[in-house]
Amino acid sequence: MKYSKLFGKTSKEVPNDATAVSHQLLLRGGFIQQVTSGIYQFLPLGFRVLQKIDRIIREEFARSGVQDLLMPAVHPASLWEESGRINKMGGILARFENDKGQAFVLAPTHEETVTDLARRCIRSYKDLPVIVNQNQFKFRNELRVQGGLLRTREFIMQDAYSFDTDQAGLDESYQVMRKAYQRVFDRVGAKYFIVQADSGAMGGSGSEEFMLPAEVGEDTILECKSCQYTANREAAVSEFETYPQEKTLKPMQEVVAPGLIGVEPLAKHLKLEVHQTTKTLLFQADGQVVAAMIRGEFEVNEVKLKNHLKCTNLSLASPETVRKVTQAEVGYAGPVNLPKNVRVVADLTTCDRTNFEAGGNKTNVHLVNVNFDRDFPLPEFVDIRNAREGDRCFACKKGKLTTFHAIEIGHIFKLGTRYSESMKAQFTGKDGQRKPLIMGCYGIGITRLMAAAIETSHDEKGILWPKGIRPFDVHLVALGKSGQEADALYQKLQEEGIEVLYDDRDEGAGAKFADADLIGIPLRLVISERTLKNSAVEWKERAEKEAKEIKLDDLIKTIQSFYAVSSAGKAAK
Repeated sequence: MKYSKLFGKTSKEVPNDATAVSHQLLLRGGFIQQVTSGIYQFLPLGFRVLQKIDRIIREEFARSGVQDLLMPAVHPASLWEESGRINKMGGILARFENDKGQAFVLAPTHEETVTDLARRCIRSYKDLPVIVNQNQFKFRNELRVQGGLLRTREFIMQDAYSFDTDQAGLDESYQVMRKAYQRVFDRVGAKYFIVQADSGAMGGSGSEEFMLPAEVGEDTILECKSCQYTANREAAVSEFETYPQEKTLKPMQEVVAPGLIGVEPLAKHLKLEVHQTTKTLLFQADGQVVAAMIRGEFEVNEVKLKNHLKCTNLSLASPETVRKVTQAEVGYAGPVNLPKNVRVVADLTTCDRTNFEAGGNKTNVHLVNVNFDRDFPLPEFVDIRNAREGDRCFACKKGKLTTFHAIEIGHIFKLGTRYSESMKAQFTGKDGQRKPLIMGCYGIGITRLMAAAIETSHDEKGILWPKGIRPFDVHLVALGKSGQEADALYQKLQEEGIEVLYDDRDEGAGAKFADADLIGIPLRLVISERTLKNSAVEWKERAEKEAKEIKLDDLIKTIQSFYAVSSAGKAAK
């Protein structure tokens, strides 16, 4: 491709709202253009990168026996009603009706559609196992978009689905896809790691995420250096300190403490340790009020709480609801004398304590010497706590957890029968009985991966594309009066199957080099009157500071060696 003919050029201007490095560089480099908030179009340079990612995914999946198909982006709402998710996706599910009043949704994911397809096509155990995949656009009406391609409303996603006869088969399919993902990310050049994750709205028995460390990442990861335990904060668990408890139960007492809500000043005022205090937060869970108890120094993990409650929507109760339930202002809720219709869930940190503090359900009033089963019924004890940096590792019991930010680039789930049971997707087993299909699903955010690669691979001059997803093999720059020779070299490289972006513009070296650094192709070749005197080109690797000369006669072989692609393997690029 000649740069002079390229649709979309580099720019020095960046919108003020482009704060992520990847967003800035993709705009400046002429890879993408924004249509509206959270929706982008991909210019030729950007589309070539997407094609490289797409090709790697399809090749590695084919090695694993995965079959490609394509499902629609518009779904009948009835499928989502069958699965029970029509309301569980909240506002991100975009809905509309046609002129006949038929209800549809824009696909945010494809579990419903693929389950419907499976119940039509899979008859018996002889058809299993099978894994199908598509790389296709999705739409999620996200309330908050940020980071350019890191969180958008419309995006390209790879989503594969496995179908098996039993749990053992699912475990095997899961490992097949896990290994395929590892090969994909290795070829892409992503320095990923794998963490335990929350399954979220997808449901199922377990999941893992593939992550790239990056400050701009939305996910907080907790890691133990001693045993390599790694988990997303949404799912992370950790050890917590326990303390000796008094054996004699003291009489519960009311203490008036005007304006004291924070646990530290409250503990000081009451002459207690912070671990003796209790936070009680009221939530709305699908219309039901739930009281969540946790030890004063910890925070409630709303994802864990939502999963335990198995609710669709979870949010902190409004001040009006708090006043109605507790007869007090926000900050004084407690478990004693709550209405019977309020469900009480207590974190494990509160278990086995005696004579602890809790809100008095009266403004400015706290209770001391509160005890389970005497002063209020035993609650549901479950882990609903945010694991923290510095906590002792739950896995090895020795190491301390550290935190860092990361970008999720892939997520794999064991769905089990979550969708096949609700949608009656069954097969006939060897025993002649009808049974629900056992499912797994596996997704890579292709457009997000493109941005994530830049977040982890750039410098002050521009992008440093990983070799596996380079838009072109070579950025050829012609300087001075070398146009004729540069044209000939451009033609020769293409004949050898080498993809070339040829800067044939009538511009100075500074402008051409700046654009080459910004665009970030791993290899820049410069041909000029000076290099031609030596029958050579200047060879400059984007990730290196120094340039060198390569003889024209050795150039093709050297390029192929640089990309570790032989002449026989050109088609595999």
